[in-house]
This record gives sequence, C-alpha cells and structure tokens, in this order.
Amino acid sequence: MTDKDRNEVRRLHAAGQSRNQIARAIGRSSSTVSKIARDEGLRFEGGARVAPATAARQLDLAEQRRQLVGRLYARASANLDRIEAPTYTRAELLPNGRTVRVISDEPPAQDERHHSQAISSYLSSAARLAEIDAGTGAGEVRSMLTDLAKGLRAAFVDADQADEDEEASREG
Repeated sequence: MTDKDRNEVRRLHAAGQSRNQIARAIGRSSSTVSKIARDEGLRFEGGARVAPATAARQLDLAEQRRQLVGRLYARASANLDRIEAPTYTRAELLPNGRTVRVISDEPPAQDERHHSQAISSYLSSAARLAEIDAGTGAGEVRSMLTDLAKGLRAAFVDADQADEDEEASREG
C-alpha cells in the first residue's frame, strides 16, 4: 500500500464511493481498501443504505417459504388421500405401448411405497423450510415430522413384506 493508494482511498471515500468502487478505481482488492480505510479511521456505511432493501427481501423470502410449506403439506395430503381412497386408479402400460386405467380396492405395494416416499420427502422438505423461520422450536417440529415419516415408512414396509410373502406363497 502506497501513500498514493491511501490518498486516493481518502479522496474517493470523501466523494461517497463504496469500498468496491474504490477498489476498482485504484486497482486494488476490496480487502486492501478495507485495511486502508480502517487505518485511516474511515467507515463504509453501505450496509445502512441497503438495509431496508435487504429486510424487504428477507420478508419476501419468508413469505415464499411459508407458501412452499403449505404447498408441500397439500402435496403430502393429496398423496395420502389417494392411497387411502376407497378405490385406487392407476395407469398400466400394455405390451403394445398403449395404456389402460386399472381400478382396484387397494394400491399395489410398489405404488404405496412410492406414495410413502413422496409423502416423507414433502414432509421433510416442509420441516426444513419451517425451521428457517421457526427459531428455537424448530427441533421439535423436525422431530414430530420425522416420527410421522418413520411411522409411514414402517407401515408401507410391512405392507410390502406382506405382499411379497403372499406372492411367494402363490409361486411356491
């Protein structure tokens, strides 16, 4: 750092330029400008200038997270409603490439497992988003949702095992 650099930093700072603008003007890094400013007792108040915009952006992002949490819960609920419905409709691909709708009383184990995984994923994502804004109670939210997801997984694994056992007994 030369005396010329120091003089330029003082002059440009007095002209109201930001740390990065000064760094570009004198061909130095912003950290070098910060060191010179600190040595000279100069402060950059850019943070105060952009604080309202930053606060507004944080509020916008918080609202987007809240909306996403609601949408994720709605998706989880829709998947759960589908597998708990009185009838289950699925599309099946025929050997000729066409599809046919198949309606049954229960979803096949594989479909139930896929729905379970989707539900778990939606709930986990919602919990992670909720934690950002939840503060101190975030661990409790995660724990509750994690327990719910584990319970759903266990129920679907039991159903899969029962289907596999039934299939094995028919083949055996």
